[in-house]
Amino acid sequence: MNKIKKFISYYKPYIPLFLADMFCASVAAGVTLVFPMVTRYITGTILQKEPIEFSMIYKLGIFLIVLVIVEYFCNYFIAYQGHVMGAKMERDLRSELFAHYQKLSFSFYDDQKTGQLMSRLTNDLFSLTELYHHGPEDLIISIIKFVGAFIILLNINVELTLVVFAFIPFMILFASYYNKQMNKAFDNNKRKIGDINARIEDNLSGIRVVQSFANEEAEQEKFSYNNNQYVLSKKNSYKYMGGYHSGLNAFISLISVIVIILGSTLIGKGQLTTPDLIAFILYVNNLIEPIRKLINFTEQFAEGITGFNRFLEMMAIEPDIQDQKGAK
Repeated sequence: MNKIKKFISYYKPYIPLFLADMFCASVAAGVTLVFPMVTRYITGTILQKEPIEFSMIYKLGIFLIVLVIVEYFCNYFIAYQGHVMGAKMERDLRSELFAHYQKLSFSFYDDQKTGQLMSRLTNDLFSLTELYHHGPEDLIISIIKFVGAFIILLNINVELTLVVFAFIPFMILFASYYNKQMNKAFDNNKRKIGDINARIEDNLSGIRVVQSFANEEAEQEKFSYNNNQYVLSKKNSYKYMGGYHSGLNAFISLISVIVIILGSTLIGKGQLTTPDLIAFILYVNNLIEPIRKLINFTEQFAEGITGFNRFLEMMAIEPDIQDQKGAK
């Protein structure tokens, strides 16, 4: 629980900006749910009447254009101010960790590699702030689109909706397995890049000694070893990422195929209209898009939480000698 409170505490200075970001994300997600309904209304109602009310089509077109403009400004705010918020949180985290470095004892630095400490101060915090920024946005957009599409799809055709959502539990189980594997792989990646930083720091700080003893070739071999270990670590993580993305994309394509086949069958039996199928396919795309965002979120979560755990691991180290309160 303390870890959760610590994680959330970095939002506190930016609550107004965070709430504005979440509001824009909610509006942008809600706007996308309107388009298929308007399409269904035009194809299923306006175009079925004689004479066709072209003025109504034009009015709905203007309405949709206004929604596009609203969506543009919401997405612009999310992309601009949301990233600014993330950068400020990254600054706060880095300042806190750097200040903690200043307090730690000499014995701590005797056992640590400078490159690893630098990696925790740079690479780890970048992946963490990506989670801080994109995580809540992706969640709220996904929930609104997912729940909204589900409710609307139920109103169009219950049977077809239940068939589509029957795939969701399998997708969640599939994603959960790969999420755990990616978490381990990302942690290993961070350690390997830390080793590279440590090797670079050792070499450059002692470059005079290296050149004096003509030891460049040996140093190159050491660096090549660390560099190749990083490639092997990344290769392992990409293997899980490949299985993760390709598997979920296969699920998504399969859902689309089933909707087309089953929807066409229902139209042939008179249980579904063509405008309903068009709207259904559009809403399935709305359903797929939040699943894609959840894919990105779980990937960000795996990498970001790994960075946060490494951040807390360092913050938990206490100096051997501590100043008294108020000491000068």
